[in-house]
Amino acid sequence: MWFVIQLTSCGTPRIIVKETGNVLAKSISQPHSLFVITKENPKLNDSLLIGTIATKHNAFTGDCNLRQVKQAAKKEAKEIGGNLIFITKHRLPNALLNPCHRIRGNIYSVPNPETYEKEILWNPNRKLKVTDFKGASEDKSFQAATNAYFGYATSIKSKENLVIVEVDTYFDCETSYFKNNKNKSLVLSHEQTHFDITELYARKFIQRLQLEIKNYKDLIKKVERIGDEVNQELQLKQQAYDTDVYSDFSQQSYWDEWTETGLRALAIYKNKTISRPYKED
Repeated sequence: MWFVIQLTSCGTPRIIVKETGNVLAKSISQPHSLFVITKENPKLNDSLLIGTIATKHNAFTGDCNLRQVKQAAKKEAKEIGGNLIFITKHRLPNALLNPCHRIRGNIYSVPNPETYEKEILWNPNRKLKVTDFKGASEDKSFQAATNAYFGYATSIKSKENLVIVEVDTYFDCETSYFKNNKNKSLVLSHEQTHFDITELYARKFIQRLQLEIKNYKDLIKKVERIGDEVNQELQLKQQAYDTDVYSDFSQQSYWDEWTETGLRALAIYKNKTISRPYKED
């Protein structure tokens, strides 16, 4: 799966947080690295509500595409002990009135935020669990299936004369499924490698951008083609991986090692971000 997020040039998001003063909510908060942002009402008890959040923007300096706005909101929500934001309103960019994404929402502290996850960002320290697979498994052909993909967001920093490209790798919880079986650990390891292969090709994508994109004009002309080419390579590799392992399960260790070696070889691109001149002098 491949997606493009619209180029924006807009203001650094300004975050307004209002705490509810709910002592009970803060008292049940447990140290947890997981943070969830959702547009679907989690139908939480009001006792968990610890604040509200709204994003605005300042001068035209960049950094307000949806990815960046969510990151800024997450940072502020965590400061008051939150680990989930329910987005109650999302205003899309408007070229004339406001070119930034703007969100409003409620901040909650919940004991099990993974329950509300819709997607998972790839992280070397965050391995998949069976409970992350939330899709229906009835009438499905395989023991499990992973829907993983990479996509990019772009933004313009006018003052610095830069266009920024940021790439992320995702696991889609709701379209990935896992059947109950006696070989859970083996199946889970196989699906994790699917996710890791996707991350590997996300790094290959940013590597190609690094090598082939010199400026903003290059980005506009080439990024979609490069993305499609890398994504096609990714799909072929995923198919080859399944074909090999399904025909001979001893091949799993080869693919695990192949993927780990590839990730190490492209470790220089693990941040998956590049910047290029926006306008030529």
